[in-house]
Amino acid sequence: MFRSVLKFFASLQLAVVIIATLAVLISVGTFMEARYDAWTAKNLIYSSIWMYLTLGLLVISLVAVIVDRWPWKPRHAAFIFAHIGIIVILYGSLLTQLFGVDGTVRLPRSGEPVKEVTLQDTELIVYRSRNGDNYEQVFREDVNFLKKPVTAKHPYLIKAKGLDFELLESIDYGQAQVKVEESPSSQSGAAIRYQLSNANVSEIDWLIQRNLFERAEKQVGPVLITMGGLWDRTSEINEIRLYQDQRQALNYALYSKESPTPFKKGQLKEGDTIQTGWMGLEMKALRYFSKAQQKYEVKALDRPTPNTRPSARVRYNGQESYLLLNDYIKVFTDEWVYLVAYTNKRVPLGFEISLANFKKSDYPGTMRAMAYQSEVHYGDNEKAVISMNEPLKYKSFYLYQASFEESPTGQARASILSVNHDPGRIWKYSGSLMMCLGVILLFYFRKRRSS
Repeated sequence: MFRSVLKFFASLQLAVVIIATLAVLISVGTFMEARYDAWTAKNLIYSSIWMYLTLGLLVISLVAVIVDRWPWKPRHAAFIFAHIGIIVILYGSLLTQLFGVDGTVRLPRSGEPVKEVTLQDTELIVYRSRNGDNYEQVFREDVNFLKKPVTAKHPYLIKAKGLDFELLESIDYGQAQVKVEESPSSQSGAAIRYQLSNANVSEIDWLIQRNLFERAEKQVGPVLITMGGLWDRTSEINEIRLYQDQRQALNYALYSKESPTPFKKGQLKEGDTIQTGWMGLEMKALRYFSKAQQKYEVKALDRPTPNTRPSARVRYNGQESYLLLNDYIKVFTDEWVYLVAYTNKRVPLGFEISLANFKKSDYPGTMRAMAYQSEVHYGDNEKAVISMNEPLKYKSFYLYQASFEESPTGQARASILSVNHDPGRIWKYSGSLMMCLGVILLFYFRKRRSS
């Protein structure tokens, strides 16, 4: 019985089926990655139960082939090393899949230290507070709506005390349109819908403070529009500064890029128009909320675009809305204020890292970045320069220069590092060396037999 089972798993016919299945899975994964993105292909194909079962069957087949050759002879060394090498590589890949870290770190220009890595994995988090301050976390759960989508037949209920919040439908590729309305919360910020136009251009958009203390900004051509938050006149750009007075009326101040003091000030009401004097631009206030909250209307698309985000249609307090990735919804009950957040998962880095300086050089005569690098402080007051071709290795982490964020004025305001921790790397290297050794031994024994 054992011998027949061993022969089945060591058979050439089973090997052909396994290889053909892997070829199909990889082909489908490649097509899905080209049509959608790498994250979709990873979740639905490369990390699927079918891929794990096929690779598991491959390992069993390789072990059966090795055992079937018993008693081994010196000439068997070539294929034994090659087969064991494949098994070791698969083991290393499994370790990487289960315990590895592949994410990003955003280092702000302010030098604020960062302790966490942001992953592509997602989670739901709920915070609550009685007065809008000092929120405490009351719920946290990993979610993957690509693998386990939420549907009307199978909704997702968040089980947090005193909160009735339900996810009705997950949307993998959602195109969102902002909807702004008045907010009942005293902690909410202001919002203005404006039109900035001249004889050649007209732009209509919202400028929204997500909370009372947030600074909102938007650049339109030669003009930077700012509202709320901490403010310091340091940018060399024409600016329309919007702010509320003690009665929550909206005021404005106009600053030219050459001067730190305003050349024009006043109050701005709905329907009013400001003549800026810059390229004939004028700003008109179309709608104003002293306390505002933003919601979304989301259209589900078939595939991702630069403007799509994972989203969910939700229901709370008898109303429906949409929750976008890396955003939150504020829910009010009789006793509590809840924040329900759908975010990328963050894991501890194990040390602090901060940005000391960022340098960027452009292609001659253009604004396109040719090269950029980050000077960082990390660990115990250590320093390093991370460039596009020079990563930093520290405590089993590799940190690579990935990209950077620009402010509306064109200045870099944050450096983006790619962070990788691969616990299976040594196993994959070892397996590759064993396979190379097997190939060398194969040619050695062939030459020996022919001589």
